[in-house]
Amino acid sequence: MSFVLLLEFRNFPSRVYFLVNPEGSLMGYRIPVRGNLHMPNEVAPKGLLLDYGGTLVEEVRFDPRAGNEALLARAVHKPGHIGIEQVLARANRVSIEVAARRDEFHLEAPWPTLTRLIHDFLGIRFAEPMAELEMSFWRASVTTTPMPGAREALEQFHRSGLRMGVVSNCSFSQDVLRYELAKHGLADRLEFIVVSAEYSVRKPNVLLFETAAAKLGLACNDIWFVGDQLDTDVAGAKAAGMTAVWFQQGNAGQQLSDASILKVASWNQLLHHYESLVDMPESG
Repeated sequence: MSFVLLLEFRNFPSRVYFLVNPEGSLMGYRIPVRGNLHMPNEVAPKGLLLDYGGTLVEEVRFDPRAGNEALLARAVHKPGHIGIEQVLARANRVSIEVAARRDEFHLEAPWPTLTRLIHDFLGIRFAEPMAELEMSFWRASVTTTPMPGAREALEQFHRSGLRMGVVSNCSFSQDVLRYELAKHGLADRLEFIVVSAEYSVRKPNVLLFETAAAKLGLACNDIWFVGDQLDTDVAGAKAAGMTAVWFQQGNAGQQLSDASILKVASWNQLLHHYESLVDMPESG
C-alpha cells in the first residue's frame, strides 16, 4: 500500500497530496482543483490491458536453429539435399524480406504463413496440424522469465475487480502466448490474449486497441494500457484514448517529458499507484 501525505501551504490555494511508497520514495503528487483531483491518471481504471514481452515476461532466449531442428524432426518428407543450413538460410531471407518489414506497415505476418514460405519452397512436408508445429517450434526455441512482481500484482488487481487482457505484437497465436504465461502463473486472471497474428494489424494501430477494449466491454478512457515500448504501446494507447502506462523496467536510459503518461519502474509501483487512487481521501 502507498501512503498519502496531505500538506497545506499558507500561500498556495489548494491542498497537495504526496504519494509515498512503503520504501519511503516519493511517487508523485496531486493537486485537487474545484474539489476534484484534476491531474493525469487520477481516475482509477475499470480495466487493464497489458503488453506481453518486456512487461509480463522477459524473453531470455530465442534460438531459431533449435526451433527449426524440432520442425525438421517432425517432417514426413524432406528432399535428401535439404538440411538445417538450407532451412536457416531460407528463414533468414523470409525474415529480411517479410518479417522485418512488419513495423513499417503495422501489419502482421503470422508464423504459419512465414513457415510455409520456408518449408513449401524447400519441399518439406508435415502431417501434423500447423498449430502443433507452431507449439513445437516455440517450446524448442523460446525461454522466458516472469517480470518480478507481475503475478502478485495481477492477483491483487483481480481481487479489486479489474478486468484484464493482453495485447501483443506477435506472429505466434494466442494459444502459444497463453501456454507461456501459464508456465509462470500469469494466465489465470487474463480474460483474453489479443495477438496481432490473429487480427492482421500491429500496435500502434488503433484498431487493435479498440478491439481489445471492446472485448473487455469497456470504453477506452476507462482502461489503462501497460507496456514497455514508447513507439507501439504508449503511442497506440494514447491514440486510442486510453491512459498509457510506460513500464520502464529495463528502459531506465530513455526519457519522456509527456506529463499525461504514467511512468512506473516495476509492477509493485504500478500496484501502489493504483491502490493510492482507490484509497485516495476525498478533498474538502
